[in-house]
Amino acid sequence: MTWTVQLTRTAVKQLRKLPRDTQQRIKRAIETLEKDPFAGDSKALKGAGWKGRYRKRVGRYRLIFILLSEPSTRRIIISAILPRSEKTYR
Repeated sequence: MTWTVQLTRTAVKQLRKLPRDTQQRIKRAIETLEKDPFAGDSKALKGAGWKGRYRKRVGRYRLIFILLSEPSTRRIIISAILPRSEKTYR
């Protein structure tokens, strides 16, 4: 069973601001999330503000997402697409 991926408005805006080649890499990463959210370099985030969230590395960018697994649907909500820096996880 595959996962359904949704992007928040914030994530859509962040994606549109990126260069076209980076957008393509991120779209391919989203396609792999649909098949298996833990394939590649996905990791659970730690800390009080990040509980229940995961990140997937795509080059120097990070996809921040939440998994919602209900009996009838399996959804991934991407809440942010951020460049990796000292401020990313703050």
